[in-house]
Amino acid sequence: MTGILVDQNPFGNDQHDVDRRLGAYAAPMARAERLDLDVGGLGPDGVEWIAADLIVPDGVSVAPLMVCFPGGGMTRRYFDLPEEQPGEWSMARYLADHFGIAVAVVDHPGVGDSSVPDDPYTLNPRVVADVDHGALSELVAHAMDLFEPTRLIGLGHSMGGLVVAHAQWHHRSFDAVAFLGFGGAGLPEYLTKAELSYADNYERLEPVLAELVRERFGTALVPGSITSSDMLNPGTLSEARQILSTASGPLLALCGLASMVPGSSNAALASIEVPVFIGLGENDIAADIGNVAALLTSSGDVTAYVLAEAGHNHSISKNRTDLWEALGNWVAALTEQDN
Repeated sequence: MTGILVDQNPFGNDQHDVDRRLGAYAAPMARAERLDLDVGGLGPDGVEWIAADLIVPDGVSVAPLMVCFPGGGMTRRYFDLPEEQPGEWSMARYLADHFGIAVAVVDHPGVGDSSVPDDPYTLNPRVVADVDHGALSELVAHAMDLFEPTRLIGLGHSMGGLVVAHAQWHHRSFDAVAFLGFGGAGLPEYLTKAELSYADNYERLEPVLAELVRERFGTALVPGSITSSDMLNPGTLSEARQILSTASGPLLALCGLASMVPGSSNAALASIEVPVFIGLGENDIAADIGNVAALLTSSGDVTAYVLAEAGHNHSISKNRTDLWEALGNWVAALTEQDN
């Protein structure tokens, strides 16, 4: 483990180094392209395409490609929030403009603009990870028409972290992974005794997830969300929560419930051998950052960052760009290792 990052910058901290980092990419503005990625036959009946936006820094011929998957109750817009208030709101465009990283923001099946299966109760974490992984080949092929991807990085926020962990566990989808607001500890205080009985054993949990979801939610696609609440975003201004509401979408209930069960991702996290970035808010509902890192027993390169005073939805925290800087610097350090 490389430790807790606090304002760590692999390029240095004096003005010359900052100018060198930003000048290296000199991106006027990133450009975005809407994609419908063909996944027909790769998932449940009715799942035909996965919606994505590919955001590419202007003028680059070579760039790392980061693929971002949202958490429960959020669409891909979480990573590309509209700039309706002063300041930077889009993580994707910030990373593209300031670090020269190409960013794809992706809707899970059943969410946002992606197709919905005939039976949404089929969308457990393994199935969603399979479909998300299946979309990568067409995404990368399209990206290669625009630039040369040097490294494929998977990023998941909250429940999206669970899906990324499963994709890496079953498919080795990425060259590096980043988890934001995800720690594997679950939310045991909100679970029933029956739900808690499946803690620490995903293989036992998966076959009963649909039944547990029917009992708890009554639907596999829960409309609306509580992701703008005080519980998840303590101290956040109402204007910021209004911006977050533009990314609201249905909760994939099987994935959401699985992420609430403690230890359901332990095996997946333990299988990850590539470099990992963990980003949590100081007041996050996810696990203690040290406990998260301890689960990554197969990765010899773990970087952890705590965003001061932030809640769970870091993209609306007042100091959100601090996290984006840490994430961008992590990618830059990986790129330097490749050179």
